[in-house]
Amino acid sequence: MRTAALLSLALSLNLGAAAARGEDIQVVVCGRYHEPVTAYRAGGNIFINAKQAGEIYGGQVYWYPISGRVQLSFRGRVLQLLVGSREAVAGERTVPLGAPVMLRAAQAYVPLSFFLGADFAALSGMESQFDERTWLLTLDRHSNIGPVRWFSYQDYTRVVLELKRPLGHSAAARGVRGVELTVPFGVIEAPEQARVGDGLVEGYALRQEAKVARLSVQFSRPGLKWRARELSAPRRLALEIAAVDPEDVVPGSAAELEAGASRQAAAPEALPAVAPAASSAIGESPRAGGDASQRVAAPAAAQAAGPAKRRIVIDPGHGGKDAGATGRRGTLEKDINLAAAKELGKLLEEEKVFEVLLTRNYDTFVPLADRSRMADEAHADLFISLHCNAHKNAKENGFEVYFLSEQASDPEAERLAEFENSSLELEGKSPSDAQAGLILRAMSKTENINAAAELAALLTRALHRRVDLSPRGVKQASFYVLRGTDAPAVLVEMAFLTNRRDEAKLETRRYRRRIVDGLYAGLVDYAKRQGWLDQGPGRSVR
Repeated sequence: MRTAALLSLALSLNLGAAAARGEDIQVVVCGRYHEPVTAYRAGGNIFINAKQAGEIYGGQVYWYPISGRVQLSFRGRVLQLLVGSREAVAGERTVPLGAPVMLRAAQAYVPLSFFLGADFAALSGMESQFDERTWLLTLDRHSNIGPVRWFSYQDYTRVVLELKRPLGHSAAARGVRGVELTVPFGVIEAPEQARVGDGLVEGYALRQEAKVARLSVQFSRPGLKWRARELSAPRRLALEIAAVDPEDVVPGSAAELEAGASRQAAAPEALPAVAPAASSAIGESPRAGGDASQRVAAPAAAQAAGPAKRRIVIDPGHGGKDAGATGRRGTLEKDINLAAAKELGKLLEEEKVFEVLLTRNYDTFVPLADRSRMADEAHADLFISLHCNAHKNAKENGFEVYFLSEQASDPEAERLAEFENSSLELEGKSPSDAQAGLILRAMSKTENINAAAELAALLTRALHRRVDLSPRGVKQASFYVLRGTDAPAVLVEMAFLTNRRDEAKLETRRYRRRIVDGLYAGLVDYAKRQGWLDQGPGRSVR
């Protein structure tokens, strides 16, 4: 009787969903496209095929059509679902699904919202995000340890590992040429191994072991000194390696210093650090579509508040009515640019020598001329404009960095400049007329252009060492947004939205973070070469 009742309920649910339209949801697993899964809309919910879902999450799936039961197994953990039921059974625990399991075309369909929740993430070991606008489901390994970041400064190298609370950790010397960080119960996103080769650190390896994650850092030579300390917002464990006592060369509060002694450190003391404030847009009103002419900086007031810092203006390309490029799955360039700009600004503000301003903090339209004017009125030391590329050939992929030139370095660079400058038409301006008015000014900025060329090369090198995107080199073109800026200015095309793989990577926060890390490292390299990092904390660098 119970089985018959369930099947009767399932049939009614199925008939009620008869008008629902079957659609494909595109799936990206750890930055790579997977076969799509079939989905239906019904009752205000989205349902996905249970068997296909189990496969993309790496589980074993058993479907019993007579009883209407679905069993998903993940590394010995079993999840039971029943057609018509609003709950799943995981071990001895019941988990709400939000809507009853639906039967459609002799297959069970489960509410997508269940797979996006914390309960399923803990069970499957995968975290999920779904973009309902583009119908893209993104899966990444569930982890409590972020990827490794490393940065070479003037006198020291910092290797950083993000940790979620309440993870503990310990640090110990590994002979005379290395140090090892151990995180009990740490789960990494993926094994990592990289060569640094900056004269202090030869390289590092992050690996997963049974119930422990381990980061091994190899020094370039014996006798180097190091310390391990915690930084906050977000919580990070930082290893700082120097030829002398890191306390003498690394900005920040006192921390436990390890001078190569082979001893086990207890959990290093949690140290106060500068909390990265949200990067501010230059005088921008939170209301979308405000008058850009009123968005002006007040550098004098900022200087009065404390010692001057090197000011970096980040320009998230496009915005508002100017969407920029559109991906094959409908991803909008303006959204990716803004997300990356905010993430980059947050990283830069962790350094006490930088102040970060954005030309927009919201989805607003800002004229190209106003972007460079904002940077000039803020007395910017550097200007970096972030974009995503597009091409009619869907196979084109990779990243490239541009600086200003009246003559494009190649036909593709000229084509791209024309596309980016086309935003002028939304302002009621002619690109050719606007260009003529700026030629004399642009050609007089030889010093800034030379500095921008150096910055572009450093950004390209840093990106190439951190992301598995094809480097397309440093190029030149006549980008309008770069021409009016009285500071070294570059434009970065982070990847191609028209390439399926590039688009998938850009939509993944974890992969986008690697791009941002590369941009940050390139900017730090430039600052180091300019001597900006020699000023020390709390001292004016102007």
